[in-house]
Amino acid sequence: MKHTVKLAAKYILSGISLGCTSFVIMCLSFFIGGGEDLFNLIVRDFARQSIGAMIVGIACGGTAVIYQFNRPSGLMKVIIHFCVGMGVFYPTAVYLGWIPFYPDRVGYTIGQFLFSCGIFMVIWFCFYLFNRNEAKRINKRLREMEQENAGGI
Repeated sequence: MKHTVKLAAKYILSGISLGCTSFVIMCLSFFIGGGEDLFNLIVRDFARQSIGAMIVGIACGGTAVIYQFNRPSGLMKVIIHFCVGMGVFYPTAVYLGWIPFYPDRVGYTIGQFLFSCGIFMVIWFCFYLFNRNEAKRINKRLREMEQENAGGI
């Protein structure tokens, strides 16, 4: 149980870090790219915007802890991670004005939601590839160490 709490805390703190880093990169890109109106809007509401970024980071990064457990199945883990991440991101993004929301334009809203889902999937896939490559690298090194130890016996 103690290990699980430590693991969850690690993922939550990593999520906060990722959320804050993404927020800073987004602000810098607006500032450098000439989106001063949007940048100024964020700065005027900095506390709420920052907290929103941390909450989204916790939802997306913190729930990634599910991949460390044997159950549920891999597909179910992805579905849970996706639903929690998008379930927190999309309402937060609409509330904080990251994504414009027009209740009378249903097609636009659906398009924005699907676009957000697509971005989430791309980010998830990048993390998947990174972690898969890390696992391969570690396994290769373990096999090398195993062979070194077998040769020395």
